[in-house]
Amino acid sequence: MPYMKKTTVAGKTVEVEKYYSHRHHKKGATRGKNKKPTPECMAAINERNSEKTLRQLLNTNFGPGDLHQTLTYKKDQRPDPEESKKELERYLRKVRTIYKRRGHELKYITVTEYKNKAIHHHLIINMVNSIGAKELNELWDKGRTRFTYLDDTGQYGALAHYLIKETRKTYKEKGGPSGKRWNPSRNLKKPDVKKEVVKANEWRKNPEPIKGYILETDSIREGFHDFTGWPYQCYSMVKIEKRKRFKNG
Repeated sequence: MPYMKKTTVAGKTVEVEKYYSHRHHKKGATRGKNKKPTPECMAAINERNSEKTLRQLLNTNFGPGDLHQTLTYKKDQRPDPEESKKELERYLRKVRTIYKRRGHELKYITVTEYKNKAIHHHLIINMVNSIGAKELNELWDKGRTRFTYLDDTGQYGALAHYLIKETRKTYKEKGGPSGKRWNPSRNLKKPDVKKEVVKANEWRKNPEPIKGYILETDSIREGFHDFTGWPYQCYSMVKIEKRKRFKNG
């Protein structure tokens, strides 16, 4: 009997999810216990889904040489969360103006963290040849900045995991700078998603990468879906390309 296959192309990465549905499932397939998820289970599911969405958004829109910038505040000038939102907006306006003057479009994702540590912002920004990190850093006069360049792997899952972890305790908190875990610019592209029904008795136990890609073995996950109880399998692949090194500075 057939199963569903969801393929998501996000930049250099391809993520595959295989699962049975009520309309398309294997007759007689072993099924896990179908039970109502606990609040703790739902929180874990939401966390995993948020990380996946952010990972795919990063992989689709950013690449080698783009910037991960951290903006901090001087100790005696740290604002409250609501005021920090305004400070970040002021900074982004300055950056956007420079990009526009030089014929470029700014793309970004921002995350603000303030729980149990000094308030600060994380920004992922697309970089262009005519603008350097030093120039962007000079626009921030509220404190210090730190920055690193994204590598050429095209897989920024570790960065997505870190950013989601940063917002775990604060994104829903009353009085916070945002009700979202991250804030993207409106011009970001969405990953390419394709769903299809695969007519096969069962899926491959050990997935193989498509030509030109390498399988991320640590991404392989199998088990029974938390809601439906039907088995699932998911994994990701990364395009094989000659890598370049990017130095900070």
